[in-house]
Amino acid sequence: MSQAPRNVPALLVKLLAEDFTGAVEVSGTPGGTIHLRRGLVIAVDTPNAPSVETLLIRSGRIDEDGWAAAITRRATAAATTTATATATDEVSDLNSVLIDLGLIGQGELEAVCIGAVYDAAFAMALNPAEGWTVHDAAVPPELVTCPGESPRGLADETSRRINALTRSWGSLAELAGARCRPAARIDPALLTARQQAVLLAANGRRTARDIAFFLGCGVYPAMLDITRLRARRLLEWEAPRTTAPPSTARRVAPVERPTDEKATALPRRIRRDRSSEDTGGRDSL
Repeated sequence: MSQAPRNVPALLVKLLAEDFTGAVEVSGTPGGTIHLRRGLVIAVDTPNAPSVETLLIRSGRIDEDGWAAAITRRATAAATTTATATATDEVSDLNSVLIDLGLIGQGELEAVCIGAVYDAAFAMALNPAEGWTVHDAAVPPELVTCPGESPRGLADETSRRINALTRSWGSLAELAGARCRPAARIDPALLTARQQAVLLAANGRRTARDIAFFLGCGVYPAMLDITRLRARRLLEWEAPRTTAPPSTARRVAPVERPTDEKATALPRRIRRDRSSEDTGGRDSL
């Protein structure tokens, strides 16, 4: 009997050896779903990171009208697809629809899809997995990378990103939960375009995840820019305050101690003039 995988990366390596097609639903906070085709990772869904659709639209690569037109054409094509076509073929066709409409180039779209896979894997790894369920009949997202990413390469890159941020900053939990705001003014020419955007998006209420969704960029790049801007004293945030719970102990009125009527004040110490005393020729210490 084979030993059960000890974690999600080990599970993905096992599924690669089995040429598995389907999905792994990871439970956690917030968890997510890893989609596989023949053992390769073609997409990762998690509430912690922007989807390919969000990356394309929020970044301005594709406007909402263009996206709506692509969805309409894809739906029309799916309705006329023969019964021999698989569900995976139908869903993956959105990639070619976007390209055929001239909304985005093939290379750029593939780069966005691959980047979304790595960013979502990183975002999921910020919190420990509580468990997983393997589904062999799962429909992948509308946009996927083809042919897919190696599970081992994905795990290695995720570890590299986590280690890089940990070395340069420290607690990723603090970084992920920080709601940063501008701390100083600077000439925009001294910043990259993305750093300028992150600085403008930081309003004291948004976390790195919020900024990533707002700008249509990855969570990891957003965190990276936040740490660099903080190092230059351009961003600041307050550490989370921990409020102690109210005491539930019973309040008891202070008890007055009885006074001793016989007690009297200590006698005053009177300084004596040593010059009038016979010290036997030597002062005592």
